Amino acid sequence: MLFQTNPKHLARFLILSGAAVVLVGCNDKSEKAAAPPPPSVTVAGVQSKDIRQSESFVGSIAAVDQVGLVARVSGFLEEQLVKDGAIVKKGDLIFKIEKQQYEAALQSANADLASAKADAALKSANEKRDKDLVDKGHVSEAAYEATLAQKQQAEASVLAAQAAISQAELDLSYTDVKAPFDGQIGKATYSVGEVVGPTADPLGNLIRLAPVYVNFSVSEAQYLNAVKTHGINPVDIPADKSPSIKLVLPNGQDYDETGKIVYIDNAIDPSTGTISFRGQFTNKDLRLLAGTYVTVILEAPVEETVLVVPQAAIQRDQQGDFALEVTSDNKVQQVYLDLGKQVETDFVVNKGLDEGAQVIVEGLQKVRPGVEVKPVQSSKTAEKN
Repeated sequence: MLFQTNPKHLARFLILSGAAVVLVGCNDKSEKAAAPPPPSVTVAGVQSKDIRQSESFVGSIAAVDQVGLVARVSGFLEEQLVKDGAIVKKGDLIFKIEKQQYEAALQSANADLASAKADAALKSANEKRDKDLVDKGHVSEAAYEATLAQKQQAEASVLAAQAAISQAELDLSYTDVKAPFDGQIGKATYSVGEVVGPTADPLGNLIRLAPVYVNFSVSEAQYLNAVKTHGINPVDIPADKSPSIKLVLPNGQDYDETGKIVYIDNAIDPSTGTISFRGQFTNKDLRLLAGTYVTVILEAPVEETVLVVPQAAIQRDQQGDFALEVTSDNKVQQVYLDLGKQVETDFVVNKGLDEGAQVIVEGLQKVRPGVEVKPVQSSKTAEKN
């Protein structure tokens, strides 16, 4: 049996269906109208930059000259003429050891010399006399030879007495302990009145304040890189070829002087796998003190052109460093990078991006690879340009 439709019900059905179609059509239009615009992101370009390649190392300051002032003769310490910590000049008198016994020894040596000279004069006269007599046949040749030997012995005694005087004068001079170079004296080891001598501890230590050395060690790989990149000649280091050295002090401040390399060791230390380097600084302000640990920045002698990417663009995941690049059609793509050294607020790009590539530096949290974005140029990049 066929289904009979009521005309009134059919009309109501058609009206409701039409209304539903109209509502669906309106919903599609509203969805299209509500689609959000591409998110705005700030981008910066990968640029070329002239930089000096550098490496950093841990180093320590060392005095160019440092010596313990040892008493070279024994005696009572008579006087300390400068205060502990005083700045002294080469030749300044610092300590005095009692002189009396050494002055007496010098006087005795002078007396011995006078006696030896008198005896030598007598023996010389005897030799002349016997020489004349032996020529005339009044004295035997053997007697003359004995007289000649006595004269030669007396002359040797004179030389010995002169040597004793030299030693006595030297010992007397050692009672005055003077500065062998300009520098600063440390704390005195002994008090006035104590017995000092060659086998005792030094009276004090003297350190030259300027210039100073900075000693640091470089690994085998870093050394080979330095020879190639920084132009270090392991045999000779001409002044115009020597790479610059800068320091960062323990308080984080950059030291305002630039130093130079003055020495490279001739072998790798097998126990550490490193080679010793030595730099030198003028230390005009005397801020660099021996024993201070510093960060040594070794710079290449010439600049080179490299590509750099802003630090703000760099992210990291398990695969490594990457940046989000905006392509020519304003799509985001993830690019993994081989990065070099950090230079101020940029990183050197060894591989992964070409010059002019646009990378996102602000708005990273709003995007993901594959989405379309609206790039806005960074104001910092505009300033550089």
